[in-house]
Amino acid sequence: MKLSKLLVAAFVAVFAGSAFAQTPAAIKIKKMTGTVNIVKDGQVVMTLKPGDAIPEITDTSVSFAIVDGTIEVEVGGKTVTAATGSNFTVAASGAQVSVAVAAGTPVAVKTESGNNVVMTSNSEVSMSKTNGTVEISVTKGSAVVTNASGGDTKTVSAGQSVAVPSAPAAAVTTTQTTTKTETAEPTETAVTETVVVEPPPTTTVPETQVVQESGEVSSSNP
Repeated sequence: MKLSKLLVAAFVAVFAGSAFAQTPAAIKIKKMTGTVNIVKDGQVVMTLKPGDAIPEITDTSVSFAIVDGTIEVEVGGKTVTAATGSNFTVAASGAQVSVAVAAGTPVAVKTESGNNVVMTSNSEVSMSKTNGTVEISVTKGSAVVTNASGGDTKTVSAGQSVAVPSAPAAAVTTTQTTTKTETAEPTETAVTETVVVEPPPTTTVPETQVVQESGEVSSSNP
């Protein structure tokens, strides 16, 4: 009875471990020019040239050797860009992305927020996304971290880390409000026309002459 319980417990533990194990994220080749060798255990297992079918790579133990041209791969939300002479390995599991650069041309990694991480040769960097930030930790060599606008640059050496936003900064929209001041139109003042009333013409009444009728005076006495 006890043995049966132990077997059941062991089965549950194995099943739970398998169910919750992090599956490595696939590596997607987004752009490519020139010739790229995919190397595993020191051997070239595939050579890609323009026009070839682009495979989706799930084996995180392979590395990319850029013979000529450029390549751009995406994994875990990060974009890795390399050019002629670069040799790098990239892997992602859960919220963490790791990039290792061998001797050769530097490799650039762009985060989701647009920050750039330029890795020198013989360097290793891990990037973990937590609580709205991406922590960039240099475990070997050095890297130069530049913000999305290119205005802030930091050199991070082995054993050091720096945190950057995990998402692009929200665009600020400025609305310009124009206040139109209306000028009051001058008020028309009613003009009252002054009418001059001239007095009526004076009527001159001719002076009345009283004419007394005089009696005729007789020259003779009565």
